[in-house]
Amino acid sequence: MVISYSPSSAKLLNGETVFVNDHVYVSLPWSERDGTPYIIARIIELLPPNSTPKKGSRLSSSAEASVRLSMYYRPSDISGRNVSDFRLLLAAIHTDVQPLSNVRGKCYVRHKDRIDDLISWKRMPDHFYFIKYFDPYIKREYEVLRTENVTNIPPNVRETLLKRYEYLITEREMVSDLTDTFRSCCICSQWAASQESVRCEECKKHYHMSCLTPPLLAKPAKGYFWVCLPCSLQRKKDIEDQKYHYGNGTVSKAKQTAKVKEKKVDDAQRPDVSHRGWPWRYFGLYTVVQDTLDPDDPIFPKAATRVGVRYQANVMPWEEQQAAEAHHGFGDAEAGPSRHLGVERGHDIGERKHESTYEVICTPSPELEIYMDQVRAMKNIPVPAYDVARLDMAVLAFTRMGSEKALRHMASTRLADYKPIVFTDKETAVFEAELEENGGLDAHKTAKALGKRPAEVLRFSYIWKNKKLKAENEALRAHLKVHAAHARQNKTLGAPSLGRIRAKADPDASDDEVSLYNASYVSANKMQCAACSTKTSKAWWRCPRTVHGTAMCESCGANYRKYGVISFVKAEDSKKPDKKDSKKKADATGSGSATPVPPAPPKLPPCACCRRMEPKSSMARCKTCTFSVHSGCYGIAPQDMGPEWECELCANVRLEETNLDCRCVLCPKEATANVLANKSKSRKAPAGFDLLSALKPTEGLRWAHILCSVWIPEVVYTNALTFKTVENIMAVPTSTWSATCTLCHQQSGAKISCGICEGAFHASCAWQMGYKFGFGFSLAPPTKKDVPAPIVVRFKEEEGVMTPQCFCRSHDLEGRAIYEMHEIDPEQNETALQIYTAAYKASHHDDSFALIRKAKRLEDAMPKIEYVPSPRQCYQCHVDVSPLWHEVDRSKLDDWRGSEDMKMEVDGESGEENASGGQVYTCHRCWYGMASE
Repeated sequence: MVISYSPSSAKLLNGETVFVNDHVYVSLPWSERDGTPYIIARIIELLPPNSTPKKGSRLSSSAEASVRLSMYYRPSDISGRNVSDFRLLLAAIHTDVQPLSNVRGKCYVRHKDRIDDLISWKRMPDHFYFIKYFDPYIKREYEVLRTENVTNIPPNVRETLLKRYEYLITEREMVSDLTDTFRSCCICSQWAASQESVRCEECKKHYHMSCLTPPLLAKPAKGYFWVCLPCSLQRKKDIEDQKYHYGNGTVSKAKQTAKVKEKKVDDAQRPDVSHRGWPWRYFGLYTVVQDTLDPDDPIFPKAATRVGVRYQANVMPWEEQQAAEAHHGFGDAEAGPSRHLGVERGHDIGERKHESTYEVICTPSPELEIYMDQVRAMKNIPVPAYDVARLDMAVLAFTRMGSEKALRHMASTRLADYKPIVFTDKETAVFEAELEENGGLDAHKTAKALGKRPAEVLRFSYIWKNKKLKAENEALRAHLKVHAAHARQNKTLGAPSLGRIRAKADPDASDDEVSLYNASYVSANKMQCAACSTKTSKAWWRCPRTVHGTAMCESCGANYRKYGVISFVKAEDSKKPDKKDSKKKADATGSGSATPVPPAPPKLPPCACCRRMEPKSSMARCKTCTFSVHSGCYGIAPQDMGPEWECELCANVRLEETNLDCRCVLCPKEATANVLANKSKSRKAPAGFDLLSALKPTEGLRWAHILCSVWIPEVVYTNALTFKTVENIMAVPTSTWSATCTLCHQQSGAKISCGICEGAFHASCAWQMGYKFGFGFSLAPPTKKDVPAPIVVRFKEEEGVMTPQCFCRSHDLEGRAIYEMHEIDPEQNETALQIYTAAYKASHHDDSFALIRKAKRLEDAMPKIEYVPSPRQCYQCHVDVSPLWHEVDRSKLDDWRGSEDMKMEVDGESGEENASGGQVYTCHRCWYGMASE
């Protein structure tokens, strides 16, 4: 009798010892897993050699020890998108049995609630954490709660779950319900689950819907609430006694202060509680509470059942069905014999019953089968019997010539008649190289490289692939290990197949045999890391297909395999060599030369805005004044980067498009970049460059600091990428201009306020006094339907409404999440300033020109002048319309008119009614005639 046993520990190829419940890296050799990172898993069981795996495993019994693993998912495996936190995992109920040789090393995985300091935990190598569960069949994420934090369940069920499982898997909407205080029914005193109970809105007590009289069939609809019978009667009595007043009749209960749960000091070395190898189970919306007491109850997540009236047909009982069929057979005699005919049960009218359902259109000649057997038996045909071209030619010859002539024709065929696709060894090598380079078949590109037609390349690809599959299957049948560059891979959701049949005598090699370059290859080739561009490394790893390059250094290769992330930060040795070293080499080689060595260029100064050097790849330097800034700090378009770049002030000196007086219109401070006045070409960098030297032109052809324009909310940019042109300054409210700066005590300029004490000051004054500038995040407030929702952005780990903030030096900012304006988000590769301006400072163009937008703002800013029709009338010609009215003395006008007055008085058209005292009005035409005379 053979007694099976399970070992308690096992030793890996790297010398580490693993036990049950240890977390490990596991993967196939590099060529067989197609360059994917390691899979993280937990050891459920250690299987001895020659053990038979359970049903469903892809492995057969082997002389090599194996392990049963519980797999974890990476978030990128589920969504296919890059995730900023590459230490985050998703738990799963997914097992696989793998050889012990596929285990690469140990790692450490814990739930977030069992980690005291998450930041310190993530800084340690090979450390991961999880907070959610993913089910690959339902394709949904679930929350993972610690069992000790779940309180709103029956006490006996909670006690059982605490003994068996460390975690519970539940839906997101069930988290608040499970972690709430224990609720019981007021009638039966049993646990009141949220799905089976209702709460009285008055007394806040819970009742089972089945315990009520009469039972409540469903919960109240959204927007309605339920009141129990005692509260309803009391409310009716209060209304009758006129003692019930809405809003102030009830005494508000004091808010119950939640008891602060004392955190239990968990032993860091204590393993998770598990039952039959699993530390978690499902407990959610579709769980029957009493079934969880059964140790054999399934632990998988469940979904809504599709059983019921909504999903099944309403079938009549057998008696009613018989009566209905009899009615169809014999009812409604006057309707005629052609209607209501009896139909056999299970069939429809016009449907065939017992006869065959297919109809023969054509029957091949029996001679064709005899003829094809004779063709198949021919040995002198140059292609095999299963060749498609041979079968097609045989059938075509039979239909055209008949059996005898067709046999003679087939016997006389040559290889050229079948147009075979034959590639030489050299062409096959080129074909495989194109496959490797393109990551698959590109028929047109490969055809150009080979000088053949794409159709020929496509046909040869099937022949080549079938040969590879044949060799692989023969190796599997012979119990040999498969190492093919184009081996078949499992493309289903979840962890890939890690098992392969191995030969007993074949010693299992580590991942290094395929994934690492050997010493001879490294010495014969110039190696450079495809990620950090370093040229020195103790070991060189192969690159995955997703990265352009051939090798990765020891650090980058290990990080990709463990964490699935590639960092493209340049290494120190990949940068340009120091000028001093090149000078020494030049002196050593040409010491006898009399040619003087040119002086080395000055060292690049740090960014004038953020006072940092990195990242140097985005640093730009003005060719005229040596003003050095990052593109994200100053707003430089990618196409403008280069040695010929000029800052805005220097470009304006040359083009003269904007005012040469470079003073900010939003503050009284003068710009510090006054070195442009002498237009010097000197390369000596002035020491006065800072953030206040960064100015941008306005729509009024003046200048404004980037700092001032960003921190004043009404100001916007025509192009948010380059922080120009500054618009909408006239929309700044009067209160912003009229306040007095608490720092410089000047009233001119626009002011901003402190985020805590509301003190008013200029942005430039606050910057010079060392005040804290940064961006904060807040939750988006609820809005109405007709009000647009606020813009929500994301920066690093924060997400919400982004607002610029400034704080006085006397305030304590501990506990506030404030991001500096030039802080970079590594995921988006943009500064906080760029993200804020792109989301909130971009001008709404409305498909109009900048001049039209300025005119509209001027029209809105100017006071409204209402037009009042003038009752004026010319004293001379009596017209009431004139482009311009003139007020003259009536006596002078009478002297000029002379006898004209007398004539008009006789005609009754005297303008004396228009006279007001001694002054009268004349139109512009009469006034001009009088003035000319």
